Amino acid sequence: MTSSLEQLAQNQSLFREINERVKEIAEPEEPIRYVCECSHVGCEATIELSGTEYELVRSEPTHFVVAGGHQLPEIEQVVAAHDGYFVVEKVIGREFSQATDPRSDA
Repeated sequence: MTSSLEQLAQNQSLFREINERVKEIAEPEEPIRYVCECSHVGCEATIELSGTEYELVRSEPTHFVVAGGHQLPEIEQVVAAHDGYFVVEKVIGREFSQATDPRSDA
């Protein structure tokens, strides 16, 4: 993986880690504002999800939640479209996403 692609994967993994911390302190079924997990440096978008919706995204270590229009087709594919956000699956940087999954046993 090239250094620029590594940086994109690192950005997404960092945002995922932030969202994991948000989830820890949130009420289980209250809508929660999560940060967009896109690769764009400086993105400040938030996405409102229920705990259940967030858990569906987290069920796959290569899936990330991104604001509408923030997906990067050169490194990921959209696997689900919702009102205001997409769930994307990493195509490039897949192994890094799996290795840095905070819920991984590895």
